[in-house]
Amino acid sequence: MSVFLFSCNKETKTPDAVETEDSVSVVSIERYQTEIFQLNTDEYTAVTVNKLTGKVFIGKNATGWYEATNAETIPAYDTPTYSIKVFKGSDSSAQIALLDGETGKIYMYIVGHTANFYNANIPLETLEKS
Repeated sequence: MSVFLFSCNKETKTPDAVETEDSVSVVSIERYQTEIFQLNTDEYTAVTVNKLTGKVFIGKNATGWYEATNAETIPAYDTPTYSIKVFKGSDSSAQIALLDGETGKIYMYIVGHTANFYNANIPLETLEKS
């Protein structure tokens, strides 16, 4: 004996209205960027940026996190715009470059040495006029 189930209720969704767990996770991946800077086997610095707001958080050797503040007001965006690059400074401390992909501005922060990010470049509009 076979049983067949049929339904007369038909529901259609447009592709824009469909939300899956995969699409939510893609948004999460695009919203944050994390980089790890390791000086030696005993010391590391983890740096995370919110790519929409430009807020940067620093964790050293898993002892806690703090926000690396920006002295200037920087804009928040609806799409991921900010990125970071972490590299070694002259005294072996981690230096963070916060890049604004919309304006081309670069802000610098030296872990353990500066209180705020500081603007480190001429805006790209000036360079493009050269």
